[in-house]
Amino acid sequence: MNAIFECKSIFHCPVEKLFQFHEDAVGFETLVGLDKSVEVIEAPLSIAEIGTHAVLNVGILPGLKKTWIAEHIAYKKNQLFVDIQKSGPFQFFQHEHRFSKSGEYSELNDHIEFAFFLNPISKYFVAEKLKSQFKARHKATANYLQVKYEMSFCGLV
Repeated sequence: MNAIFECKSIFHCPVEKLFQFHEDAVGFETLVGLDKSVEVIEAPLSIAEIGTHAVLNVGILPGLKKTWIAEHIAYKKNQLFVDIQKSGPFQFFQHEHRFSKSGEYSELNDHIEFAFFLNPISKYFVAEKLKSQFKARHKATANYLQVKYEMSFCGLV
């Protein structure tokens, strides 16, 4: 059975502005660039084009890297885009980037379904790594957009 991880924040900006950051190349560069153990081999051309790939070298353990190929499989302007691991360190990894209006602001919900070796024990270690990464990503997003944000949840569901 796959594990589910979510990280949700409210951003003090319109959903269109929040989505545009993720849609622009600067969003990918800013967010992936936060993890120094990740080397971008090929950035995605566009999240709006189904089938677009990102190719990364990711650090698994000190001195051990694995090539990760992610493919964009769904896109709805200002609402959603989804990428799935085609090959990489996980047995399964799907990341849904969900955007919605929350009053005058917007909500971002990073919804991740994953399976890693030694499940179900490993899900706790993976979740801690994801929690650290996504807290930093949401903070970097707010900083780039120069808006306030409040994280409402970040962890295993």
